[in-house]
Amino acid sequence: LLLLTQSACTLIPGSNLSLRGNWFTDDVPEGALPALSAVQFYDINPTTLAYLNPPDQSQARTNPILDAQMADYQYRVGPGDVLTITVWDHPELTIPAGSFRTAAEGGNEIKPDGTLFYPYAGDVLVAGKTTQQIKELLSAKLSKVIQSPQVDVRVAAFLSQKVFVTGAVSEPGVRPITTVPLTIVEAIEQSGGLSAVADWDRVTLTRSGAVKKISLGDLLLGGDLTKNVLLQNGDVIHVPQNDRRNVYVLGEVRRPSTINVGREGISLAQALSDAYGILEQSADGRGIYVLRNLGISNDGVTQPRYAGSIFRLNAKSAAAYLYADRFELLPGDIVYVSPAPITLWNRFLQQLVPSIATIENVGDIENN
Repeated sequence: LLLLTQSACTLIPGSNLSLRGNWFTDDVPEGALPALSAVQFYDINPTTLAYLNPPDQSQARTNPILDAQMADYQYRVGPGDVLTITVWDHPELTIPAGSFRTAAEGGNEIKPDGTLFYPYAGDVLVAGKTTQQIKELLSAKLSKVIQSPQVDVRVAAFLSQKVFVTGAVSEPGVRPITTVPLTIVEAIEQSGGLSAVADWDRVTLTRSGAVKKISLGDLLLGGDLTKNVLLQNGDVIHVPQNDRRNVYVLGEVRRPSTINVGREGISLAQALSDAYGILEQSADGRGIYVLRNLGISNDGVTQPRYAGSIFRLNAKSAAAYLYADRFELLPGDIVYVSPAPITLWNRFLQQLVPSIATIENVGDIENN
């Protein structure tokens, strides 16, 4: 019985977390090369929290670069755009819109080669020009047949330039670039805003094959306007979902759970609370662990290096719950609450007693 007591923790099956041995070489398949490991252990205490939670450097900031771009912004037409051209006092040169025809349907469409035809002016190259430049160009050409022509040029349909908004927004789709400057915030607003499952911190802007990550959390929640960008033709804004931003709470808790990390983040205390707290009768308060995978990188030879950290909270101290509230979990973290030694022993006995009873029954059968 004494020998069984001393070896119970090693004999009992179950999810008891062991910090001994080499996790990366035990029970490897035959022929497999053992991976190099780099796992660090830390206690969750004021020193660790000060290292993990440096002073917040984020602050509300203006964006003078964007302000200058918007002040100088001018829409330049392109193939596919439709222009409405009016020559005052010369209705024969103006195609009027009516009840059965919109301004876009009755306008002058820019051809694929960037030109449009206008009476007395012929084919005029207008692609890449502003409406003011087109007005001046047409006025110069029409002045040869009309004395002091008064010309007005407007864009009736914006079809040449567009951006694409995809992912977790209410109305994904194509958003036209118009005479009003279009930024990331405005493009998302035109798409109905972010959905409830949007991941604010992993928004990407793809431009000419280059991908840039943008944190809408810093922009919309923190007021950092430097994250806002003036969009260009062909830009793609993608808002991923946050369904993979989860933490996992296992072990001696009332309800083992998968918990989504929302826009505001989640602390260790919140995660334990969402799992309905620890089982005080069976949990070991000295062993609340956070297992954090830092990813897999190549060591430059042949084997990958698994980098990770394990943080331990000793909840026997009341101050530990203050530490837990300040310990921010990251997506992919695993929270494990260890069972108490007596719990392991009781579980061992629960499995041992039926085995002994079975052996006694077999012995009774043989004796009979």
